Amino acid sequence: MTAVVGILNKQAVAIAADSAVTIGGSNGNKIFNRANKVFTLSKKHPVGIMLYNSASFLSTPWEVIIKMYRKQLGSNSFPRVEDYKMDFIRYLNSKSYFTEDGIQKIYLESFFRTTFDKLLNVALSERKELLNIISDENKAEIIRLIELTIDESITQLGDRTDICPELKDITLEEFREFLAIEFQHHHDTVFTENGYTISAELQEKLFRYFYLVFKTPEKYNNYTGLIFVGYGEDELYPQLFPINVSLVFKDKLRYYDDERNTARINHFNAGAICPFAQTDVIDTILTGIDPTLDYTYKENLKETLTKYNTLILEELGDTNTELSEKLRNFDYDFLTREHQVKIDETKTLNYIQPLMNAVNNLSKEDLAEMAESLIYLTYLKRRITFAEESVGGPVDVAIISKGDGFIWIKRKHYFKPELNKSFFDNYFN
Repeated sequence: MTAVVGILNKQAVAIAADSAVTIGGSNGNKIFNRANKVFTLSKKHPVGIMLYNSASFLSTPWEVIIKMYRKQLGSNSFPRVEDYKMDFIRYLNSKSYFTEDGIQKIYLESFFRTTFDKLLNVALSERKELLNIISDENKAEIIRLIELTIDESITQLGDRTDICPELKDITLEEFREFLAIEFQHHHDTVFTENGYTISAELQEKLFRYFYLVFKTPEKYNNYTGLIFVGYGEDELYPQLFPINVSLVFKDKLRYYDDERNTARINHFNAGAICPFAQTDVIDTILTGIDPTLDYTYKENLKETLTKYNTLILEELGDTNTELSEKLRNFDYDFLTREHQVKIDETKTLNYIQPLMNAVNNLSKEDLAEMAESLIYLTYLKRRITFAEESVGGPVDVAIISKGDGFIWIKRKHYFKPELNKSFFDNYFN
């Protein structure tokens, strides 16, 4: 995992990232602290790119892809940062996504496994004991719960109108034709080899479920977050456009825009703080409360109201059936929503607005210090608690401004700069 942040105002944008990368294996995880996550997207223009989560794309390191794109881009520029984003996607397509059909299918079968595991967790969330004793009755109940969950999920997914841009025209039959062997292998591995028999109808439902999940803009475990940030030729203020990229289907990229974390600085929006990946510490600073604690308060309030209502009903007994019926049907969600609205107003008034008012007026130097500090605080929390130190290593920091371009404030090298003068002499050639 990682921690990445972009802080924008009308002066400039500061970007920062840690250097930790987690490699998973059969014996556990290993964390290395030398990964690069911040890059210049152009050597001559004020635009950069950051990445988080997966460091590779279908087994090709993103660092290699980004530097190849940068070389191909040369001195070319675009009017908007969003145009750089689209050109980068076109570049991936022009290189056949640095992969081939066989590799695509391997990763898509992995997508089947991961998606089914999530489905199974939801289906058995309240009946995990069924897995402890293998019997025909338990197997039948597991299949029933799986089918019930698939039916509910297909209904929800079918109602969604947001679809990954390049996957809109993919049909169910096209998906089936391309991945028939992989789906059959998944079926044999998960069901047949474990003594489960499912009907042809359920197989069809499961395949349709995979198809709908694949097209829907939701994070897949092995996704990469790419953040395009800086200035286009026609843009006066900095812009930040994140996308999530994961898989390829027949030369069509599964990606979608992360609109929730997009930042556009203009006359009406003078500043933004955009954290990515492990955001809990930064969110705590922004809102004044840890997100997990905030969620716990909300759930505990709902639980307390329910218990309080039960006590009142017990006291009433049969003395007032009309009142008892009203209490049983009382909408607790209304109260919890009202409570959350008040809490959100307090957060905005006392924490978010004062902080953003300061960010709007920070100098370039202060933006850089703030970005670095937010990453370091995330690292510090991981360091002093009994949590995996998945944020760590040197913090790379850069400032991008309209006039000065991409300026490194702190940057790690795998070599000694004083011994490699030729690297810097040839950088712009």
